[in-house]
Amino acid sequence: MKVIIVDDEKSTLLIMKKMISKIPGVEIVGAFQRAKDAYSFLRENKVDMMFVDISMPEESGLELGRRMMSEMPGMDLVYVTSYKEYALEAFSVHAFDYIVKPISQVRLESTIKRAMEKHFRIQANRIESNAKLFIYCLGGLDVRSMDGGIVQLSSSKSAEFLSFLLMHRGRFVSKWSVMEEVFRGMTPQNAETYLNTTTYKLRKALEPYGMKGAIISSNESYTIERKDIYIDFIDFENRINSLVTINEFNLEDALKAEKLYIGELYGDKGYYWSLHEKERISELYFSFGKKLASYLLDIQRLAQSLQILRKLTRRNELDEEVICLLLKVYAFQRDKSALLKQYDRYVKVLSREMGVAPSKNVIQLYNSLRENLE
Repeated sequence: MKVIIVDDEKSTLLIMKKMISKIPGVEIVGAFQRAKDAYSFLRENKVDMMFVDISMPEESGLELGRRMMSEMPGMDLVYVTSYKEYALEAFSVHAFDYIVKPISQVRLESTIKRAMEKHFRIQANRIESNAKLFIYCLGGLDVRSMDGGIVQLSSSKSAEFLSFLLMHRGRFVSKWSVMEEVFRGMTPQNAETYLNTTTYKLRKALEPYGMKGAIISSNESYTIERKDIYIDFIDFENRINSLVTINEFNLEDALKAEKLYIGELYGDKGYYWSLHEKERISELYFSFGKKLASYLLDIQRLAQSLQILRKLTRRNELDEEVICLLLKVYAFQRDKSALLKQYDRYVKVLSREMGVAPSKNVIQLYNSLRENLE
């Protein structure tokens, strides 16, 4: 992945370069103190991700971001700033992430890892699918054309309306349900006006990609025609449901399915109407992830097992089964230090969050693994 850094403070550029250089698979191809220099470079060179400060002389990072996202929609834009209050405006220009200084190595690695996973799945899906439109809802809403460019949605309500239709998986939803869920709090008259306007805007956004007719209204109900559209959470669930057991014959399919889940349905979007589905898909991944990690441990593919288990702990660091699998992986790797640190961390978190100690099973497993490493 090729990245550039834009910040008027030289010290920040040096810190960012040092931190990013520690992350495998990332190449820093440019570092600039002025937005216009970054713009000139971007017009001549392909870049996958840009880290940019918001407050800069001459042209702000927000202004640069707007220009670049319209001209190079396939690039991921990450704002790095000391100001929390610009977050809403930053995401209005389709920023991939927003990092508040001081930057931590863990936070930076998390952002880059998510971007790399996203690029991987987009590239893989373009190869495997003949779809005209690719819609990614796991980890946040991201709509892409056949060539990988971002499809710009004109408003947050357009994005929410699209998300609402996608969640209903091709079923018609009455306009009254849409008005109640997506445009709640408005009078019926205003809600209907906004619904009509949002439908028009959404169709206009999809029109350049030959998908204007995908948003269907009939008999005062709405749906989205899924033909020619790839939808990641539906693909993810279909793949998981086909993998009743994991074995040597379907392992690669299982690994591909696992990579699709890079975050919760619609990410940080607080759509209250999606909470049940968000939790259901999250639980589906959690159960599948444990099964896959356990199988990888059994066949001694320890690095892959560890990667999935760490992903699971970010969602729930108190799950006993995950902790036991983690301890076993570290023991097989003969990494006593990691074993001790993981157990100590688990004990502290369990005490802080639940006010209890580890179960007898965890304690016995830990003591046995530790003794074997003596």
